[in-house]
Amino acid sequence: MGVSLKGVIYLHRITDNRYQGSSVRTLQIFKEICGEPCLKNVILASTRWDQVKESVGADRENRLREHFWSYMIGHGSTITRFYGDRDSAQAMVSQLLGSGNIVLDIQRQMVDEGKTLDQTSAGVLINGKLAELISKSQRDLAEIEELRRKLRESDDAMREKLEEDRKREMALVRQAQRDQVSLHTDVGAEVQQEMDVEMGRRKKKSSKLGIVLPLLPAALSILGMFIGVPTSVTGLFSSWILGDGGDGGILSEIFC
Repeated sequence: MGVSLKGVIYLHRITDNRYQGSSVRTLQIFKEICGEPCLKNVILASTRWDQVKESVGADRENRLREHFWSYMIGHGSTITRFYGDRDSAQAMVSQLLGSGNIVLDIQRQMVDEGKTLDQTSAGVLINGKLAELISKSQRDLAEIEELRRKLRESDDAMREKLEEDRKREMALVRQAQRDQVSLHTDVGAEVQQEMDVEMGRRKKKSSKLGIVLPLLPAALSILGMFIGVPTSVTGLFSSWILGDGGDGGILSEIFC
């Protein structure tokens, strides 16, 4: 059986205004360690009474008795106050020394039944809590990783948007620079350039006309002979086209 015990003392801070989840789990594990037959040798001691008002501490002690510790009290556990001094410590020890020997349930399972610690009732409970904790941690990690992935995607999208905006702004700047250059262009020079081009075009037409005009009377006379038009008529027609003196008629107007 191992070492025999007289009992076990369970300590709880009276300054805790609520019996939180961690305290509940600890109490559950404590009960599994002891086993129901040993609860009669358990002292439930509240501590730190010097840090609370008596009325506040008494109210919290009543809640512990009526709710969280009621099961253990129903199986023989007793409540006491530990004030942190020698007298209250000796009082608890004396109470346990007057009790019979007990063997904790965890001792019996490990010694008599040959179970490992994780196979005992307390170990199974702890493993279950640890499994829940691990599962919750894994879920939290998965959520964090998903959040990180979304943040990376959001960052990538933001970078692409910023790059598009940058390219668009650069294009606008280049267009504005081209417009600015065009505003400074010498308009007079452009007009003069257009006039020079037009004068060159007219000179080319005039040179062609100079070649054609001397040959026109003879061509009209020959044409008149073939179609039976009198020479006097073709002469008048040539004068009308070429104008008086041969340099101002309708043909020169057309080519110029």
